[in-house]
Amino acid sequence: MKRIIGVHFWDKKVHLCWLNGDEILGASFNLPEDYRRDDILRQDFALQGVFRAIRDYLSQKVNISEFGMAIAVPDDFGIEETQRVYAAGRESGVEVTTTICETFAMALSVYGEYSFDGRMLAAVVSDNRVSIAEYDYSDEGVKKIGTHACGPWKGSDLSRAPFLHDYSAKYFDATDAEFFFISGSMNAGMSFEQAVRTYVNDSDMFGEDMCIKLLDSSYVVDGLGYLAGKLEGNEAFVGLGISDTVSPYEILLGINGEIFKMIKPEGHLTRSSGLDMRRIPESGGDTESFIVYEKKGRRLIKIGAVNAPKEDIQDYFKKPVWVGINVDKNKDLAVVIQNLETQAYVEIPVEDAAEVEKAKSESEDTAAFVEKIIPILDNLEYATKFAQDQDNPYTKGIIQTYENARKILEENGVKIISGEGEPFDFNTQNAVAHVTDVDLPENTVKQVMQTGYSYRGKILRTASVIVAN
Repeated sequence: MKRIIGVHFWDKKVHLCWLNGDEILGASFNLPEDYRRDDILRQDFALQGVFRAIRDYLSQKVNISEFGMAIAVPDDFGIEETQRVYAAGRESGVEVTTTICETFAMALSVYGEYSFDGRMLAAVVSDNRVSIAEYDYSDEGVKKIGTHACGPWKGSDLSRAPFLHDYSAKYFDATDAEFFFISGSMNAGMSFEQAVRTYVNDSDMFGEDMCIKLLDSSYVVDGLGYLAGKLEGNEAFVGLGISDTVSPYEILLGINGEIFKMIKPEGHLTRSSGLDMRRIPESGGDTESFIVYEKKGRRLIKIGAVNAPKEDIQDYFKKPVWVGINVDKNKDLAVVIQNLETQAYVEIPVEDAAEVEKAKSESEDTAAFVEKIIPILDNLEYATKFAQDQDNPYTKGIIQTYENARKILEENGVKIISGEGEPFDFNTQNAVAHVTDVDLPENTVKQVMQTGYSYRGKILRTASVIVAN
């Protein structure tokens, strides 16, 4: 198993951990001067430079050259931000094996050190931000219940903390957690601990007798060590159960302009979420659009998209289906459509929304170009059909030119629509005449008068045909 390195960015430093047998070892170094900022995980280009700096440090100082990274990210990171971390790893040539939010990493180390079952609150706090989340401890391991607050925070009044959703403060007040562990820098941690005690005493919060304990920031890094041990298959950690969630935000799916709720905030990765539909909304065209959104406050953030040719999923239209979203541990998305009668299903990987829009624009440009040269193809085709002397070198040149043009178009996604001798298809063909022919089955294309063309599911021109009745 590849060596897993835990990575936590804290106080303008890179904190690392790895396993030596059952022992968790650690090291830290300052962020490179050009990238020294608190929000490094949100800076795509700078993050690539830091990833390369981590690679160089491990190679030169610790003699570790082959590794993957388990990275602690802020609790307000949804799928959008997390996918950008993976992308930065790919761009820098460093593997991001997994990500986990800071409070979860902290909760893992608390689980390893303290022995109890039940609910606990975990907070990670610095001089300018805070995260609070709730976890359940049991013999099966650590399960994330929900994120209460995360984001920028300064001050001593916990009622003004950045609660994630409108209902978050209510759920926070109603917690039955018996323990509240706080990890972070010393001054910020002490200030936050006092804010918590004041809040508990002055509010209707359920846990008036909860145990509040201040820990240092190393608990996040140690928790990454536990995670690294599990990922490496180390016997001391392999039995550790970890039940993570998809995103702190709600996930929605747009299907051809209609939007459906798919995954509630904090839906767990182990569950496929979706809903039954009597029928999928259709576009009326040759391409079906699926767009995945995260709902952050009142904003819908586009995080992924699919433009699927109708022919790839046509078996799932006009019938009852289940439509859902699968999310793996690396936050890669896929749209799943299942026929409720036959149980047959199709799984469509979701691509980066910006890349899909770029590909769509390029596809539209290509389609427009092909439409412009169709008259030239028609002239070449007519010349080959009606040439009197097929052995004439001039005629052979025209035939070869037309065949080469068709080959180039087909290699680049353009389909030639003809269908002579095949059943008539009103989606791709236009019947310009009907004739009686006892030698052909009913509704069969007898002759193609004008070739049609399509590009990636879009009909550029239907084929004009004569149909036998």
